[in-house]
Amino acid sequence: MAAVDEDPCTRVHLWHDLTAVADARRALVADMELAGHDRRSIEDAVLVFSELASNAVEHGSPHGCGHVEATWCLFPAGVRVTVAGDVDPALGPSVLERFEPREADSFAPRGRGLTIVDHVCERWGVDLDDGTVRVTAQLAFDDAHG
Repeated sequence: MAAVDEDPCTRVHLWHDLTAVADARRALVADMELAGHDRRSIEDAVLVFSELASNAVEHGSPHGCGHVEATWCLFPAGVRVTVAGDVDPALGPSVLERFEPREADSFAPRGRGLTIVDHVCERWGVDLDDGTVRVTAQLAFDDAHG
């Protein structure tokens, strides 16, 4: 019988409350520490996760059951973070225009998040499928386990 790898992914449901993001962030840190990732890798992953999850909770619409879905998948040389939530059907495909890195004014208190994600991640992207926006970011670590 062939060995079956354990699923490297954790899925959480974030209620539309920023405290849910903080709880999930702590769980991501614990998972990454348990997997042996170094502090810098953990900090980068948490930064990206926080940005995507906070944006989804703050600006998105919850799935029909009232939550945003977040998933992280840990691999020896990186992590993949995915956040998904429903969007207002009236926005349609134009909602994807909101997911572009932009240059914020020096004094603007907001607006740098996706620029940071773009800089930290190996790659990231956005999909719109049947009223759900899914943002996925892939981080590659220089050292597989620090």
